[in-house]
Amino acid sequence: MHLSTPEHRRGSLGRLRAWLVAGVLAATSLPLAAQMGPVPQEIAPLSPPFEMPQLKRPTFPDRTFNIRDFGASEMTGDRRNQITDAVHQAIDAAHSAGGGRVVIPKGKWLSGSLHLKSNINLHLEEGAEVLFSTDKDDYLPVVHQRHEGVEAYNYAPMIYAANVKNVAITGKGLLNAQGDHWWEWFEEYGPPPRGIATQVPLSRRDWGKGAEKEGMRPSFMVFWESEDILVEGVKLLDSPMWNVHLIYSENIIVRDVRIDSLRAPNGDGVVVDSSKNVLIEYNHFQTGDDAVVLKSGFNEEALEINIPTENVVVRHFEAKNVRTGSGGVVFGSETSGGIRNVYVHDAYFDGADRGIRFKTERGRGNVIENIFVRDVVMKNITYEAINFNSFYTGPEAMGVAPTARNIHISDVSIDGVPTAISLIGLPEKWVEDVTLTNVTVKNAEMGARIVRMKNLTLENVSIESDSLAMTIDDAYEVHLNNVSLTDNVSGGPLRVEGRYSGAIFIDGGNIEEDEVQLGSGVSEEVINPDTPPQVW
Repeated sequence: MHLSTPEHRRGSLGRLRAWLVAGVLAATSLPLAAQMGPVPQEIAPLSPPFEMPQLKRPTFPDRTFNIRDFGASEMTGDRRNQITDAVHQAIDAAHSAGGGRVVIPKGKWLSGSLHLKSNINLHLEEGAEVLFSTDKDDYLPVVHQRHEGVEAYNYAPMIYAANVKNVAITGKGLLNAQGDHWWEWFEEYGPPPRGIATQVPLSRRDWGKGAEKEGMRPSFMVFWESEDILVEGVKLLDSPMWNVHLIYSENIIVRDVRIDSLRAPNGDGVVVDSSKNVLIEYNHFQTGDDAVVLKSGFNEEALEINIPTENVVVRHFEAKNVRTGSGGVVFGSETSGGIRNVYVHDAYFDGADRGIRFKTERGRGNVIENIFVRDVVMKNITYEAINFNSFYTGPEAMGVAPTARNIHISDVSIDGVPTAISLIGLPEKWVEDVTLTNVTVKNAEMGARIVRMKNLTLENVSIESDSLAMTIDDAYEVHLNNVSLTDNVSGGPLRVEGRYSGAIFIDGGNIEEDEVQLGSGVSEEVINPDTPPQVW
């Protein structure tokens, strides 16, 4: 169940307003400054450390369908002419002709929910702004989608593409969801009752107009059970909640997209949800929740559906002012379908609440594995820079425990953070096979806290913190190779605790074996133990 924990309450509008008043967050009109230079036209080959197909943009017939030719007229003065019907007529004409480009030209346009069809490229010319209606009737009838990991029928997204092939949203225009009227529901209703919803048939999970419980905000864009998808060049502003939501879909490219959802509760940027073969690159995020997040469904229902998120490359992107307890790149918290084969590289996080984050808990089950993250620069992180949280909504959660293994993070620079590294496994399911290589931490209040980890290697890691630089609690087979720890407290910079800690190997760096602090019941023999061959 999505509990109303303090962390979730941080996403409320009241908290957001407090941040804004305090001047912590930038105004939504503040542009995101690119850190990576011009975006190349060509898509570079993918070279992840696992097998996945190369991805190419979908192609479309050389036919153009301008919405003006189908009766669309701009917003002028007090006239708020809707273009919804005109866009759909243009889409139908293009689809009947075998596909093509549906053009929204320069100008200011008002629209309700837009539904795409196969072989359609919805193209926004530079200078085009689509403002989506603030009348909720314009998002009916309800459509099938997944809301925070649970399938339901809900108000349609601003753009909805279900069971389509070869589809795109392109151009240099602005899509403005005008999400304020949706956000009011967040304060009034709070999160929907996911745990209860999964106990009733899908046909009864209807949160549209006239339903017993309203208050489910739609995502901005949803691609549902679709393939060969491109979102490129457009700008997204003020989403009701999640922005680009990819569900049960494959062969997807999201590139050169600017997302500003800083004022939106749960305003996640790109959400990869039980989808595969995905490239996310050259995007700019200023979001009211996770910038890029990988998910695969909630608890029992998603365990039964069992569709993982897999084969994902996220590269060359920046996240600034990513708020409400969130991160630059995040795995979870809905992980019940599994997440595997993810390669993240060349990222810049400035002002994010967290940097690299894994969040899951009991009840989610399944496996998070084969995760590779490298070449990340982080500055001014609010909570933790590298975080694995197995108790996302609290230790009282029940159900099957998730497995996390084979996670590799390298070449990371962290400057300014309260807690640099926090890795915490479950008592009954430790996190296994994790490596941190070439990680540099400066200006941290706390260093690294490692709890219930097995087969952990830190190599060429440097941590400078005010308080104790590293604590190891219930960890086994920990290799500290050329690790340098510096703090401002008396005693050695490393403390080992926990009755199950053992086999802590120190090789190089500045950690002296005889200066390691040992907690109650921890023998000095756990440090650099002899490992004779086993005799059976």
